[in-house]
Amino acid sequence: MKKIGGINMSTVTRLTNTKEKASKRYCSVYESLEESLKEVKLIKEGKIKPKNWRDILKEIKEDKG
Repeated sequence: MKKIGGINMSTVTRLTNTKEKASKRYCSVYESLEESLKEVKLIKEGKIKPKNWRDILKEIKEDKG
């Protein structure tokens, strides 16, 4: 079982291949993981500022209202 960043790849494969869960998602697990890794790379390069939980919750509340 291969792990990448503390995530079992067998778990990612299982979740990606589950049709009923995939139909409810806006993107696949693979796409979400790929996007997150791109964001981490940009944060490490200093191109974007990391967000804390308060900032994220504020954005969610603004999107709803």
